[in-house]
Amino acid sequence: MKIFVVGSGKLANAIIDAQLSIQSCDVIKWDSKYTYLPEKAIVIHAGSGRQLNECLDFCRKTKSILIELSTGLETDTLLPDFPMILCPNTSVLLLKTLHMLNVSGQRFKDYDISITESHQASKKTEPGTAFAFARSLSFPVEKIVSVRNPEIQLRDIGIPHEFLDKHAYHKIVIKDGTDEITIETKVLGHNTYANGVKAIITAVLKHNLENRRYTV
Repeated sequence: MKIFVVGSGKLANAIIDAQLSIQSCDVIKWDSKYTYLPEKAIVIHAGSGRQLNECLDFCRKTKSILIELSTGLETDTLLPDFPMILCPNTSVLLLKTLHMLNVSGQRFKDYDISITESHQASKKTEPGTAFAFARSLSFPVEKIVSVRNPEIQLRDIGIPHEFLDKHAYHKIVIKDGTDEITIETKVLGHNTYANGVKAIITAVLKHNLENRRYTV
C-alpha cells in the first residue's frame, strides 16, 4: 500500500526523512499527479491546507484513509464518506496524557485553571494540542497563553537553543486555594512525531475502519 505524505513543512519533511519502515508499504511524498490513481492508500496530511482539497477528492474516490495532522482546517468539522483520523498530536506519550484528561478532565472544571503553550515562532496555525487540553478541562480556548518569543522560551520555559525552531511545550496548572497540581509536557524535535505516525499507521493497518471521522 502507498502511504502519501502531504506538506512541505518541518513535520512533513521529518516524516519523509525518518524513512519509516512499514511492511508492504511505500512512503511517498504527495504530488498532484497521484490524484488520478485508482487504488486505496493512506494519506498523511501535514500541510497548510493548500493541497487539502485534492487529498479529500482522492480519498472520496478511492475510500483511502486520511490521517490529518494539521489543525484549524475544514477537516476539524468535516463528516467524511471515507475513514479520517484527526491527530492534533502524534507523540504517543502526549496522546496518553490527552486521553487521561479527556476521560477525567471534567473532575477539575470548578477549579482555577491556566494553560500555557509554546511553539516555534514560525507556527501560524492554531495550537491543536492546547485546544484539546482546554476542551477536556472545559477551559476557554481564548484564555490559553501562547508563547512565540524565543527569549522567553529560552529564559522562562527552558527550551534548549537548538530546539527553538522545533518544539512543543504545554503547561497546565490547576489550583484549589494553596493546593496546586501542574502537568507539564515538552517535546523537542520531530523524531517522536515520526515514530508516533508509524505507530498510528501500524494500528490503522490492523483494523477495518468505517467511513467516518475518528480521533486518534
